[in-house]
Amino acid sequence: MIILKLFVLIGFFYLVKSKTTFMSNLPLGEYRTVFERIYYCQSTNTFQSNLYFNKRTSNITEMKGNFSFSKPLDDSYSIDINAASWSLTGGWKPNSMVYLSKNACSSLKMFFGKAGYSMYKSFKFPKYSCPIPAGTYISSGIDLKEIEDHNFPKVYFYGRYKVMFKIKDVENNIHGCGVIELSLIRPWEIPI
Repeated sequence: MIILKLFVLIGFFYLVKSKTTFMSNLPLGEYRTVFERIYYCQSTNTFQSNLYFNKRTSNITEMKGNFSFSKPLDDSYSIDINAASWSLTGGWKPNSMVYLSKNACSSLKMFFGKAGYSMYKSFKFPKYSCPIPAGTYISSGIDLKEIEDHNFPKVYFYGRYKVMFKIKDVENNIHGCGVIELSLIRPWEIPI
């Protein structure tokens, strides 16, 4: 009788075929980027941008707007990128990731990788090389999933970040400045 019950139990578990998926809860790993806000900080406005996020469909968000350069963006400028992380006690904790480079145009091109090429096409820049000539470059929209194909680290700590981009000259005057708030979430998580 016990053997019969054992076979029935084994048969039941065989038919159920419970499917488990391991989803780790580690503090870092491969991530998905959820863009939340984009805004601008104070500068001399040599390099201005007017960008915003637009929800085209329930699962497609795009970035629209324009860049206005009163001077060519070349390698005589430097770039300062600083990511602040959201603290567990509240408030932004600066210097989570810091990137400084003397060649602004070439560094931006390297930093953004394939996402940079997508932005060049979307904003209709005249050429995909440095320097970028002075002018106004308008985009009717670029899907944010195209911007995720960048050269940032592919494994990083999950959380909420505020990334500040500054374009400076040799005297440390800020000629362009922008801030993007984003969240890095696990690939299987659903954004809030």
